[in-house]
Amino acid sequence: MYRIIRRKWGVLFTGRVSMISKHRDKVSKRQFLLLLIRVGALFVMIFLFSLSTTLSEWYMRVIYPVVAIVLSFISNIFSFSLYDIFLIVAVLLLIKLILFVIIRKISFSEFLFSLIRFMMVIVFWFYFSWGIAYFREDFYGRSDVKEMAFDPEIFRDFAVRFIDRANLYYADCTDMDRQEVRREIELSYRIMYETLRISYPNGKRKPKPMMFESVYSKMGVSGYFGPFFNEIHVNNYSLNFTYPFTLAHEMAHQFGIATESEANLYAFVVCTRSGNEKIRYSAYLSTLRYVLNDIHKFLPEEYESLVSSIRPEIIADLRRNREHWLAARDESLSDVQDRVYDAYLKTNKVSSGQDNYSEVVGLLISSYDIFTESPL
Repeated sequence: MYRIIRRKWGVLFTGRVSMISKHRDKVSKRQFLLLLIRVGALFVMIFLFSLSTTLSEWYMRVIYPVVAIVLSFISNIFSFSLYDIFLIVAVLLLIKLILFVIIRKISFSEFLFSLIRFMMVIVFWFYFSWGIAYFREDFYGRSDVKEMAFDPEIFRDFAVRFIDRANLYYADCTDMDRQEVRREIELSYRIMYETLRISYPNGKRKPKPMMFESVYSKMGVSGYFGPFFNEIHVNNYSLNFTYPFTLAHEMAHQFGIATESEANLYAFVVCTRSGNEKIRYSAYLSTLRYVLNDIHKFLPEEYESLVSSIRPEIIADLRRNREHWLAARDESLSDVQDRVYDAYLKTNKVSSGQDNYSEVVGLLISSYDIFTESPL
């Protein structure tokens, strides 16, 4: 009798467990379905922004300034980089998920669910904290500047004038007060924000040191903008005569300028409009290498003569900067970083990838006479 009763209870208990298991399966499927719906909705939203420059421009002019104020307020509480901490935590969580599924602490379905949810949060945070900037109107659409078609004669005239102005603005940057540089560049942005069609103050800009500065130096990274917490980072390995331009470039990103060529243009404009001679020189020196690359490409027969017209002190600074970064460079790390960043830019509608940096020359040719007036 006892055996019969136990067998009956055993059947009932087994059936109960089976029902609970099936119920969990149903919940799991429902959770996956809801997650996939959210992911789909997220990508539809991003896709709509990518199709509409009007919608993206509205977001960057109306919503983003509020986001920048909130995120930069939080990040400025801390002296260290929240972006770098965020990357460390994200990598550790990903490793934890992989290890848990390997040792079978979680099932593969749980791993997949957590991974998709994790990636969805990161993608949402990236685009709606700053990444929508990749889909906004380009510089010509936001300004009154007309794009000039390339013409060898116009380019040659620009190159000669640019070199002459660089020679005029040469300054010895051996001694530089970087705090003063930060104040001066902030002042330039504050005065020129209407001309540049950017929102101001658009949060706070407090340059932070890189947590892994030596690694970034080996990859040749002089600065970067952390979108998740609206943070500016400048590599202290940078030489004095490049520091102002790098800082102004990263600040341009914080103002919602996504493409590297436009960030270079904004950095050039605000630096050249500064009353500080070292900041002006940094703009010309840092941009000169892009101009020289285009001279070599489009005016090869005049390259040597144009280079010979550059002040020896400027040539010495260009060589010193190149040797300085080559001394720290790790070829493998640098190549990986270049490929990853090139793919990242192309994914975000910057079709030229890393070559986008040098496209600042075209922007300068079209806008040089408009923006390069006497210093403020």
